[in-house]
Amino acid sequence: MIDLSKITYRLVGVTEDGTQIDLTPIATKLGWEEGENELAARVSVKIYNGEYQGKLISEIVQPGMPLFVYYSIDGAEYEEAVRATVEKWRPSFSNPESVLDITAYDMLNALRHNQDNKHYRDGTGTKAIITDIFDSWGIPYDYHGPDVQHGKTDFKRRYLSDMILTALKEAKQKGAGVYFARAKEGVVEIIPRGTNETVYHFDEADNAISVSDSFDASKIVTCVIIVGKSDEEGHQSVEATVNGKTEYGHRQIIYEMPKDKSLDEATKTANEMLKEKGSLDRKTTLTAPDLPLLRKGDKIRVRAATVNGFFFVKSIRHNAEDQRMTLDIDEDKEENSSEIDTNASDESSEDGDES
Repeated sequence: MIDLSKITYRLVGVTEDGTQIDLTPIATKLGWEEGENELAARVSVKIYNGEYQGKLISEIVQPGMPLFVYYSIDGAEYEEAVRATVEKWRPSFSNPESVLDITAYDMLNALRHNQDNKHYRDGTGTKAIITDIFDSWGIPYDYHGPDVQHGKTDFKRRYLSDMILTALKEAKQKGAGVYFARAKEGVVEIIPRGTNETVYHFDEADNAISVSDSFDASKIVTCVIIVGKSDEEGHQSVEATVNGKTEYGHRQIIYEMPKDKSLDEATKTANEMLKEKGSLDRKTTLTAPDLPLLRKGDKIRVRAATVNGFFFVKSIRHNAEDQRMTLDIDEDKEENSSEIDTNASDESSEDGDES
């Protein structure tokens, strides 16, 4: 069991000549986050802008400097939580103190700021598309993603991040599952959601500080009508009707089948739509003592108030100063529906190590 009261953090900057500077003693408000709709992890910190070897810290910590956040649990060796590059740099003075506000992003941020043109033939696999983008830009990667066939694809003046996310989204629509990109120790990983070996458990009796849960039925989709392309008179034939759960009423949308998709592929897409939008829109937030090794995409188990079962981390915000983290989580409906007894005691649980 992890003792969350015995976690320490380090912040290290690396100069152009490779010198490592331990910024921990002069750093406050250290935190990092992985947002639901953000590709890159973001680090934010305030640093006391005093002198270091005859220079102000603001003369040393500059845009482009690599920053490393480390953590140690129970006095063990420090592990890397995130590595980032300084992009926003704002020194300020308020008598008697001078402070440097820093925002840094990990290597995935570059994908959001570089455009390219790419063409892929009909039948090209997801893996071939994504690894070609990485190879052509010299980005190290570890690919454990989907590999379904795509139709003819032309990316013109598109950001690299858009290309990758588009390929993963299309693979999901084809039934490949949920995959995402994240950076780890200088390598981009393409991995499936929820494949962490250890599933950590958060319980209102011990390590869950607060939880909020809300449900919304206003955006439910219960029926998808698949139609073909318009004929000369503007009419569209109905190719198929895919129905979902209707206990909250009939909510229908129309999906126009692309020319490069078969009816079977279109039906898979319609089923993915129902899987994603065919039930109550649930928003769940958990606050707990910080576990710095926990990341977006990981699976956890929660038992607090109405939140009971397995969930995926959609976004996570680590606060090193307060030693707390805030998670937006998404229910693992397949895992929860397969559980015989979600109220089983911890002693009979097989979740792995508990925090």
